[in-house]
Order: sequence, then C-alpha cells, then structure tokens
Amino acid sequence: MRLQDYVVRQTQKALLDLISAVEALPDDRVEWSPAEGMRSALSMMQEVAVSPEFHNLLLQGGVLSQSFHSELVTKAAGLLTFDECRVEAQEATMRLCSVILSFPDDMLDDEVVLPFGPGVTMSMADVLGQHYWNMVYHLGQVNYIQTALGDHVMH
Repeated sequence: MRLQDYVVRQTQKALLDLISAVEALPDDRVEWSPAEGMRSALSMMQEVAVSPEFHNLLLQGGVLSQSFHSELVTKAAGLLTFDECRVEAQEATMRLCSVILSFPDDMLDDEVVLPFGPGVTMSMADVLGQHYWNMVYHLGQVNYIQTALGDHVMH
C-alpha cells in the first residue's frame, strides 16, 4: 500500500469520527465551550471545513499568502451551522484526498517551508497527513466537551 492510500483512508475515517462526535453533542452545546478561551465544536468544525484548502495549496506547490489566509478565516467564519461545516468539510476533504492520491512518490521527501515562523519546514509526506492529524486532535477536544457534559460514551 502506498502512503497516499493509507493517508486517504485514515483521513476519511477521521472526518467520519469527528462528525459523529459532534453529532452526539446536544444541539444547544455545539457552540458551547467548557471554559473561557476554549473552543466550541462549531469553531473546530469551521477550521476543519476550510483547512484542506491550505493543505491543497502546499501540496500543489503554492505559497501561503496573508490574503489567502485571510480568505480562509473569512470563509470559516461564514459557516454558521454544524450542517454547513459538515458539508464543506466533506467536500473539501474529498478534494484534498484526490490531491493526496495523485501526489507523486518521488516528492514525498521534499521539504516545504511553512508560514509558522522562520525555518519551520515539513516533508511533503508529513503535509499529506496534516488534515488527518488536525481532525484527530479536534476529535479529542470534542470528546473532552462530551465528558464535561457528562457523556462518557465513545461516539
């Protein structure tokens, strides 16, 4: 199995798991956060819905500009409901998975400079898995919200 195939399979599963976890929250708690400064499930889903565009840009050789970042922030803020986020996340993840599947094996070790400070780099193989990693990270946060609400069932 190619790395690309594995990453796509894991990414698709992570999105399904995250959606299931958010759907298990009471409707009136999707925008709730357990403490000041913590994020709501809706906020995390807004990010998950638009972040594949960032990864697509990197995988296709683009450079993140401030205007592109601002566009993504604006787009995320415009997703006002979980259902809007879910649909956009599914579509954006599908587009990203298509890019991942077509990513050439001989470029997996190439390095890309990330816009997170001077000298921050990542291999393209790692970039392939970043959306997956981000969703699993947010799944843990949503699970924390569930337990804070007294729900201790794995969803």
